Amino acid sequence: EEITDRIIRPLGLKDTYWPGVGERGIRGAHPKGYAAATPGAPLADITRLDPSQAWAAGQLVTTPRDLNRFFSALLGGKVLEAAELTEMQTTVPVTEGAPAPGTGYGLGLFRTPLSCGVELWGHGGSIHGYETYGGATRDGRAATVATTALSSSVAAEPADMMAAHQHVFDLVDTAVCE
Repeated sequence: EEITDRIIRPLGLKDTYWPGVGERGIRGAHPKGYAAATPGAPLADITRLDPSQAWAAGQLVTTPRDLNRFFSALLGGKVLEAAELTEMQTTVPVTEGAPAPGTGYGLGLFRTPLSCGVELWGHGGSIHGYETYGGATRDGRAATVATTALSSSVAAEPADMMAAHQHVFDLVDTAVCE
């Protein structure tokens, strides 16, 4: 209720909500999510699942448009006071699994240098069948890419999973920089 009252409604995130416990499916128009029983096995439609199994790690349902709006509002000072945002943006180096050299992690927020010289501030999210990555820049650009299968469903080797994550990051980089 607090997130809805303090963030979702005031920012006009029309396609963002916390599903009720036991609520299966996704409200409104949406893509189907897919997963495989084992990496590389045939994908099955798993769209109807209870996202409350992931709680804060993946329960929130949203769209790329709403994520872009949220990250832009966060960086634009509409969510937190300046001192709080500064704390969030105080990062430590990410040494493993970073999409780009120089990536840092703060309080729930990644700072990732992009190919065009700007920094993307954001965070990804995933639950069975869906994965997102995106964020916004200080100068107002924003991009989010959503996929409809986790990389672990389509790649058996860790290196292949990292390559799949890298492709998603590269799409975000291209969307912001070009």
